[in-house]
Amino acid sequence: MSQRRPDLSRPAFGRQALAALVELLCRHLPLHLWGLKINDSLAWTILCYAATHRTTIEQAALSLKTAPSANTIREHLREALPVIVADLRRLEPQINRALQAQVPAGRVKRLRRARIEVAGDLTEIPYHGEPEREEAEVRRSQAKSGTTHFHSYVTLEIVHHRQRLTIAVTFVAKGETMAGVAARLLQGARRCGVRIHRAYFDKGFASVAVFRLLRARRIPYLIAVPARRGKGGLKQFFRGGRNQRLRYTFGRATKTPYTTEVVIVRREWPGKGVRYFAYAVYRPGHTDLDQVFEAYRRRFSIETGYRQSHQVRARTASRHPGLRLLLFGLSLALVNAWVLASQVCGVITTYGRRVRVHELTLAQLALAVAQAIAAAFGIRQIEQACKLDAIT
Repeated sequence: MSQRRPDLSRPAFGRQALAALVELLCRHLPLHLWGLKINDSLAWTILCYAATHRTTIEQAALSLKTAPSANTIREHLREALPVIVADLRRLEPQINRALQAQVPAGRVKRLRRARIEVAGDLTEIPYHGEPEREEAEVRRSQAKSGTTHFHSYVTLEIVHHRQRLTIAVTFVAKGETMAGVAARLLQGARRCGVRIHRAYFDKGFASVAVFRLLRARRIPYLIAVPARRGKGGLKQFFRGGRNQRLRYTFGRATKTPYTTEVVIVRREWPGKGVRYFAYAVYRPGHTDLDQVFEAYRRRFSIETGYRQSHQVRARTASRHPGLRLLLFGLSLALVNAWVLASQVCGVITTYGRRVRVHELTLAQLALAVAQAIAAAFGIRQIEQACKLDAIT
């Protein structure tokens, strides 16, 4: 948008965003750190610096002049955080309360008054090495980043006015079914007061158990389904020039087959040819076939999905599952903060007397927070240890 007489305030955005985030985390996700050199507020501030720079705790402590040592921070965090998978279930509600506390009060009232769309997504963070304590910490999946082992998390987001706010996250243990994970997320949504109008899930949730769970709770769903070849597979319907709506039976060779409605969408892109997409739907309402693809793409787009959390996720080589879950939860909180701040904040450019306000990006929020932390702690300067002619 552009205007000649802008009525815009210029607060210390980075300091305000950092203070609000640290206060939120200390209140809803206390670490109970009471050392001589560290406390909850200091620890969260350093973790925010590592997250906004996508670096490790080691590098964050090394960069900040007055920060405690990385060993001090890590030792206190390892003692404060659970390491057993069963104990992670007690950490998750604290992270979820912090995420849910970011939802504005006015939006919370609307959530409890009207039904809203939600989206669930599976995030797999590559992991190299042995588990810390239990085999259940690490799941196997398709190869990515040179490994088939991952720490896996599932998030649940509310979709409102094409904006997504994460309200729940849960750790996925080895051997755990997606139906059990989905049930845990839906329980968290119920505690938040969310009434679900429709649930969107990716292909990782396309299973008979998940379909049955959602139908039993009378939750309309739109789930992407992987198309398989062979006799009876969905690939047989990937033909023709029109979209199709059909009744399809999953698991027909098992003792508990499940029949649901499936929509086959045909899309054609210039220069890329024709592609087909399959979606399992339940209680689609008045959604036309042409709208199914756009609805799934709009509500579940990559641009506003979990991939943004990787832009503000601190890195670690630690095997500690509690620390890894904490860092992932912090990245979700930072993305939530950006979604909310982008509605009221922006970057201003001027062209003569004309002013233009650009939408705030996640990178700009991360930079502002990092600069506020650097101003508070100071940055260690790079020193020249020897003469340049000594380089061999």
